[in-house]
Amino acid sequence: MSTPTLVTASTSKITIDGKDVPGVQSIEFKVNRNASNIHSITTDERIGAYYGGISVEGSLKVRSLFADLDKKMYETLPQLKHFQIVIELHPQGADKLEKKISIDEAYLIGKSFGIDATGVGVTTYNFTGTRISEE
Repeated sequence: MSTPTLVTASTSKITIDGKDVPGVQSIEFKVNRNASNIHSITTDERIGAYYGGISVEGSLKVRSLFADLDKKMYETLPQLKHFQIVIELHPQGADKLEKKISIDEAYLIGKSFGIDATGVGVTTYNFTGTRISEE
């Protein structure tokens, strides 16, 4: 049985359109596959399913802000451009790349900001993506 590899936030890296994102607190994403059940008229049970395309939804939390994404949030429709998020996961205590995750044709769909008693502001950027790949 192999030992699992532990990847750490301190050694991993996130870039947006090739630019390092400073102050990343967390990134979360969910991959969804469109699906619908097919039912028969004569039974309550499913007789099949339709499976469709995949989409990605997620959020990126950054200490204070990331000006490049702030600008993208307020682009008008004619100027609205997608971006790419690349997550490079590195194991603890090693300088090798464990996994590279790319989220392509991402768009911002929301942004929120909060500051708490510790005095550190955190901006959360919500995004969707057209495709995801893992190497």
